[in-house]
Amino acid sequence: MDNFGVQYSNKPPRITFEKYNTLQKHNKEISEIKEVLCRLQAGYTKRDIEKIDDFVKELFIMKDDTCIIGTGTGELFLGIDQVKTLIKNDWEYWGDVNLDLENVHIDYKNEVAWVATTGTIRYTFEDTQEKYDNYLNFIKNKIENPEFTPKQKITFINWVLALTYHQRLEKKREYLWSLRLSGVLLKYDNKWKFSHIQFSMPKANFPDERFENSKEYLESYNKQNEIVDKYLDNQIDIEVKSLMISLEKELVGQKDISRELVNKYFVTENIPYIIGPDNQWCIGIDQIKEFFSVNNNSILSLDLEHAIASNQSGITWFTACGILKQNLTEDELSARVLGEIESLFQSDLTSKEKLFAIHRSVAYVLKESATGQDYTCPIRLTAVISKYMERLVFQQIHFSFPFYWIFEGKMDSF
Repeated sequence: MDNFGVQYSNKPPRITFEKYNTLQKHNKEISEIKEVLCRLQAGYTKRDIEKIDDFVKELFIMKDDTCIIGTGTGELFLGIDQVKTLIKNDWEYWGDVNLDLENVHIDYKNEVAWVATTGTIRYTFEDTQEKYDNYLNFIKNKIENPEFTPKQKITFINWVLALTYHQRLEKKREYLWSLRLSGVLLKYDNKWKFSHIQFSMPKANFPDERFENSKEYLESYNKQNEIVDKYLDNQIDIEVKSLMISLEKELVGQKDISRELVNKYFVTENIPYIIGPDNQWCIGIDQIKEFFSVNNNSILSLDLEHAIASNQSGITWFTACGILKQNLTEDELSARVLGEIESLFQSDLTSKEKLFAIHRSVAYVLKESATGQDYTCPIRLTAVISKYMERLVFQQIHFSFPFYWIFEGKMDSF
């Protein structure tokens, strides 16, 4: 979460849960849950809008507390009608989704299961007159926006041009970008069905949304939280809130995190994991300890008054939005990016690819530095929580930043 200014490797991380993968192959419940994921993938592959009602009825709990968090800003879809709206929009407008169904982590207790996997989304870009007209109008609108200072406008335009106006030999180009999915399923009428899903895409050099850059992002954040007020069956309680406050105060932003402290808040008889907002998975106590230790420059504030919790069979699944704050001077940020450029010189990229990556990094820094050194970014969190020795502990946490800009060159393909 502290890697502002640095582009991650876009190659999906290899996630391994060796102890459980061997056992899962011969487990009836695991096989049934995996089949639900296969049907989810099949629906996103076929995109048959006429059958969307049957698809949703087959795969999702038909209740008001069923929820999907999409990759984009404000995409909290609560209730089965809203879930259907998101899926319909995905099938009509989103890129091609491909989930890694061979390396899914699945765990369950009684009639509650939680899953997580990686995947890709394929986007296609091509050179057309309409594309360049749209980019030109986009820049024109930014110039005319009175909300921004002249320096912000110039550096934003430079960033757009760095991403979009780069020499590419092919007229039509396809990119694979990383995707992550986590979810909770319930056994309902003897069938496993989704109650919750979070889709997310890792951040690029910076989170797409920063409140200091535009009041539009703050308005979107507040609007999303207002959706939660309509949720009538919220099971959040003081014990869950206390666990989340401990996450904020004792783990995020702290230096010298001990293994004992991580053991206090994460399950130890299972394999806990964190899906981070960058392109990383932290599996097991040691990797989770490292995750918090390196992310010691951030302040996390979750909006617990607009959080959602559901509980069944001793398992709680939790959803909240919040704010991540950092302070980075222009010199600190520039030094960080110069370090990334030094690493690029040693990479296996072609000289052309290195030049583009350098240009992109410099453009990002100029754009973000133009707004100042305070960074306030919306962040989403979902978690699965269980009780161990009379205290609540995390089974998994999925952090993500809203994904806003779809620009060619924003993230490397693989």
